[in-house]
Order: sequence, then C-alpha cells, then structure tokens
Amino acid sequence: MDRRHFLILGLLAGFFVGYGVSELLIAGIPLPSSGDDLAKPLTGAEAVKYKEECRALDLSTSREDPYALNGQKVWVEGTVYKKGESYGVKPQETFIALKINTTPDYILLSYAGTTPIKKGDHIKAYGEYFYPAEDTTTPELKNKELPLIKVVYIEKINS
Repeated sequence: MDRRHFLILGLLAGFFVGYGVSELLIAGIPLPSSGDDLAKPLTGAEAVKYKEECRALDLSTSREDPYALNGQKVWVEGTVYKKGESYGVKPQETFIALKINTTPDYILLSYAGTTPIKKGDHIKAYGEYFYPAEDTTTPELKNKELPLIKVVYIEKINS
C-alpha cells in the first residue's frame, strides 16, 4: 500500500471512532472518568478515621444552595436502585443510583473500582459531596441535577 491508502484508512478509522464515541454520548452512556476525579477507596485504619470525620448528609440545609456542601465529607444511607460498572477500561468505576428517604429521592454515587454491592442492597456510603451530577441512562433521573458522593468507603447494612 502506498501513503495515500494509509491516509485514507487513518481518516476512516478516525471518523468511525469519533462517530462511535458521539453515539455513546448521545445514547446517554457515561464514558469512564479519567481517574483524576475519582476518590481513592480506603480500607483499615484509614477508613475508620475517614468515617469518623464524616457527618450525615442533610439535604434540607442545601435546598436554597445545593452547592454549599461541595467538598464536605458526608455519609448517606439508602437502597441501591441501579448499579453500573465500567469494564475493560482503566480506571474501573462503579456508578450507583441510591434511593434515599428525603428530597430528592435519589443521590448518585461514584466509586473507584468495583464492589459486590448489588441492586436492592441497603448500604451506607462515605465520601465527598459534589453538586451537580446527572444520570443520563436512567429514564426517571434524566435531565435532573442530583447530588453525587465521591465514595471512598461503602458497606452493606443488614436490614
């Protein structure tokens, strides 16, 4: 093959890759994060110390200004409504829509890595509050700005 063929093949490959990524975005499938914005999961003594520094998430205090809690260490408890994991892409990331007993009805969780937690599990998650976030794959949550917790520790609660 001469250089023109390589150029044409390169342009076609670029087009199809670009088209595929744009279709994923249009379809609402979240692309994996770069990893820079993922909180590092904690274990052992680090997790115990972090949990002690967290306070219960009280969304009633943020109704007027949902940005006010950004960056604060919080914990939240609820039931896993939906779970998704990025596979084959580094870094791996788990996304959870958590059903909670307040307004809004849901909060989003982002966790670096994978977890055995599954849909229907009652969990407690610890991490950093962030607003706004959006779940573009769950029809009832589409086009809604929701709080997100960048989770560093997650535990299943027996109910």
